[in-house]
Amino acid sequence: MTQGRPSAVGSADLVATGVRPAAQHVRLSWFERNERRLFLAPAVLIVLVLSIFPLFASLAISFLNWNFNDMAAGFKWVGLLNWGRLISDEHFHKVFVNTLLYVVIGVPLQYVIGLVLALVLHQEIRGRRFFRVLFLVPMMLSPVAVAYVLGRMTFNESQGPVNDLLWYLHIPPVHWLTQFPTAFFTIAIVDSWQWTPFMLLLLLAGLQGIPAEVIEAAKLDAQTRWQVFRFIIFPLLLPWTVSAILLRSVEMLKIMDLIVVITAGGPGITTESLTFYAYQTGIRNLDLGYASTISYTLLILAVAVATILLLLVRQAVNRANA
Repeated sequence: MTQGRPSAVGSADLVATGVRPAAQHVRLSWFERNERRLFLAPAVLIVLVLSIFPLFASLAISFLNWNFNDMAAGFKWVGLLNWGRLISDEHFHKVFVNTLLYVVIGVPLQYVIGLVLALVLHQEIRGRRFFRVLFLVPMMLSPVAVAYVLGRMTFNESQGPVNDLLWYLHIPPVHWLTQFPTAFFTIAIVDSWQWTPFMLLLLLAGLQGIPAEVIEAAKLDAQTRWQVFRFIIFPLLLPWTVSAILLRSVEMLKIMDLIVVITAGGPGITTESLTFYAYQTGIRNLDLGYASTISYTLLILAVAVATILLLLVRQAVNRANA
């Protein structure tokens, strides 16, 4: 009896029989192992240089006496002196209230008008595609151009078409830009004209995301259109509503360009914002330490407003689910 030898099976035979050879270990180079990190590095570096580093640098400067008008004092650590200065600064108190008023007046106005327009353009009406594009045009324009044409020229007290129309209707002219509170409301109106399309865009996208079957079923059960809107459409639009209001509130807290062009903060300081005050303090008065403190106060205010809005929405959702 002869002892048989095991026959050698080649790789071709393994492939033919459906058996795959064991994967060979491939040694990767350093570049291949870190390829993803290397491609992400430029973006991360840009974020660090343009966002993270200035954020912490401005916080550090807020604890320094960095005033180019007082070079003899030098750059020295003053601790919470700049933050304590905010408490006694009546100018800061006024512009702080102005900034909150811009949010309280402008954002609800933009939301209501944007919601009405979104509901109208969501219907099957003639020319709705044309009007959708038309209503988005203001958002594409430069804020400085809008402020000059719509703010400075349209509401001009002596030659503007608004006062000319009032004169034609036998109504006394209004001091749109030189008296308070009309100057304040003029800025809010111009800002609403430009950024209401942003609300319209988000809310219209939310309406298009609601299934048509849900609306049809709600119309069969509800008695009026108001009930359909209140109990079906508005709750389903809540995520879009929160996003729109939150984004516009944060942007409204930073309003400056319209103020500079339309009123330059006047009359007096009745239309100034925190951003405008920080710009004047840091760029014009060269007090970088106090300007950084004002800027960080604006950051704290934006975080507080966003937190309050999110808490209110969470409470509303919990009450709706209860």
